[in-house]
Amino acid sequence: MRGDFARGLAFERLMISVLREDAALPPAQRQWLSAFTLPRIEVHVGLSKPNVPGMRFADVLVMEQRPPPGQVPLVETFSFKSRNLQHLAGEALEAPLRMDAQAALDYYGGTVDIRRSSLKSSVRVQRIRLVYQGGSLIPEPSVLDPAVLRVQREVKGVEVVIQ
Repeated sequence: MRGDFARGLAFERLMISVLREDAALPPAQRQWLSAFTLPRIEVHVGLSKPNVPGMRFADVLVMEQRPPPGQVPLVETFSFKSRNLQHLAGEALEAPLRMDAQAALDYYGGTVDIRRSSLKSSVRVQRIRLVYQGGSLIPEPSVLDPAVLRVQREVKGVEVVIQ
C-alpha cells in the first residue's frame, strides 16, 4: 500500500514537471497546454461547488493569465492516477475508469469556486483531464482503448489520457 502511494506521488510530481516544461514552450510546440497563451499552473488547488458538500483539491488547475479582451479565462483541471489496471478487462476495467471520470466531473467540472486566496474567484472549468500512469500498470491497447472510449462516451466532459 505504501509503495502504491509513493508511486502515485512520484507520478504526480513527474506530471507537474511535464506541465511546467510544456508551459515554457511556445504555444504551437506544446503537447498539453497548446490552447493557452500564458498558462498559470497551480498545484493542489481547493475547489468547491454549489450543492456539493466540502472542498476537493484538484491535482493541477491551469488558468489563462492573459485571456482575450472580453472573454473569460480558459481554465482546465488535471487529475493524476497511478492505478495498477494491468490484469483488468471489460467491465472490471471500465468500472474504476468510470468511477474516476465521474468523480473528476463532479468535483472539478462546471462552475467552481477557487478557494486559494491568490486566485479566489468563481470560474467555469472548460476541460477536465484524467491522466493515468501507463507502462506496466495498464493492459494492452486492444483491451484498454475500447474501455477508455466507452467511459469517455458515458462521462461526457472528461478526457481520459494514458501517459
